[in-house]
Amino acid sequence: MQKVISVSFCLLLLACQPKQPDVSVRVLHQQSDLLLSLSPASAPVETPLSIILVSEQPIATISAELTGISMYMGLIPVRFDKLGTLSASGAEQWQAEFLLGACSDPAMLWQLNLTVQYADGRKLLINEQFNSSW
Repeated sequence: MQKVISVSFCLLLLACQPKQPDVSVRVLHQQSDLLLSLSPASAPVETPLSIILVSEQPIATISAELTGISMYMGLIPVRFDKLGTLSASGAEQWQAEFLLGACSDPAMLWQLNLTVQYADGRKLLINEQFNSSW
């Protein structure tokens, strides 16, 4: 009987281990001199999410917004901050952190509309969709 209690207690302790954070990355957009990625890849709702943009071309500004496709969730502004320059390649790295709200759809479809204003005056418009989860 004592062995059964000990084994049950050990199983209970194992079940109480904290969940490891999801550090996976989903590539949203890629071209020769630019990479846009989302982390964590599963985009869980009500959890801090991060969009990273890496560009080999100097960027003046980035503006972005998220809208719900599956369900109207309003317009979510996404603000990017420059993290710096990657020493190995010289590419600039920008990051935005945000939260997605939960709704009745466990696999909500979102639209990211992003405008990159390069330092030389060129503009790049990126429109990508992704699903969130709960």
